Amino acid sequence: MELESITRLLAGYDNALFGSFIVSVLIIILGRISLRYSSSEFRGSEVQTSHVGATPRTGGIAIVSGCLYCWWVTENFSTNYLGYIVLSGLPVLILGLLDDLHFKVRPLYRLLGAAISSILAIYLLDTWLIRVDIMFLDQLFLFSPIAILFTLFATTGVTHAFNLIDGLNGLSLGISLATSFFLMVIAWISSDALVVLLCLVFFLSTLGLFILNFPWGKIFLGDGGAYFQGHCLSWIAILLIVRNPEITAWSILLIFFWPVVETVFSIYRRIYKKKSASIADREHFHQLVFDKIKKFKFFRNSSNFANSFSTLLILPLFIMPNLFALIFYNDIMKSIVTFFILLVLYVFAYYRIKASFL
Repeated sequence: MELESITRLLAGYDNALFGSFIVSVLIIILGRISLRYSSSEFRGSEVQTSHVGATPRTGGIAIVSGCLYCWWVTENFSTNYLGYIVLSGLPVLILGLLDDLHFKVRPLYRLLGAAISSILAIYLLDTWLIRVDIMFLDQLFLFSPIAILFTLFATTGVTHAFNLIDGLNGLSLGISLATSFFLMVIAWISSDALVVLLCLVFFLSTLGLFILNFPWGKIFLGDGGAYFQGHCLSWIAILLIVRNPEITAWSILLIFFWPVVETVFSIYRRIYKKKSASIADREHFHQLVFDKIKKFKFFRNSSNFANSFSTLLILPLFIMPNLFALIFYNDIMKSIVTFFILLVLYVFAYYRIKASFL
């Protein structure tokens, strides 16, 4: 795709940014009503809380609104795909929003909601993973039911993973912005206009919320928003892999490195300690960094400032795998080696930070 095409692509798609930002502002203006039903203040006792003060948790509505507004006003071949992805994400979005509104939806039900959303996406998009660039698995994927089941497992897991990393102001949103941006760049290199446009819509919709979320924390993404962004990004990534055989699936895994590794490592950590994998704790990587920063005298009396500063400190680290994904997007072996090197570095850094508390 030529650089001069940018202007044409942006025509109409800036509505995603406009729609998301306006809805975010409205949620804040209507704060009295929103806070009554969805304030993080009522969750102050939660073990993973890193923010002080009442804040609306319904920011996910803004992202969906940006996507829907863009879908409504833009006539383009990509809009059907956008509509299918948004529509399929509604079940997990709704369950997440119910939890944000204090209806206490059990984690298992939210996980089932993510699976239902993935099943809908498979049906509406008529798409699933056909390869993972592992020889024996690719042979198994020739049998469609196996490929579909693996796709269901992978997308459900990624959807849940984005909720798991939503622990600091701007962290999950920042990772979503980076994910959609690097997917867009790789799609641009591969001349896949459809995926470029899908990424652009999601990037701008997320940016509209991010402006008000970071660093002041005026509005939170919430469980509904975290699940929805994980669902959308995972299916955009699958479309990119399926439509472009030159792109290795391992490079796309590098783009999703932090959500995936953090989730898998958290499950391992809890099982190793003979605890339920669904019970929340304060031992995620970003929470350890936050708790460490709070020990410094400058941040002791300002938890919210420490919250945003922690994001600034670790977000570049979280984005680093994306850079390698871009460099090695068409090289299977280098992507695999890079993934496992980063995995070792992650485990090493995690235990070094944790040891500093002893």
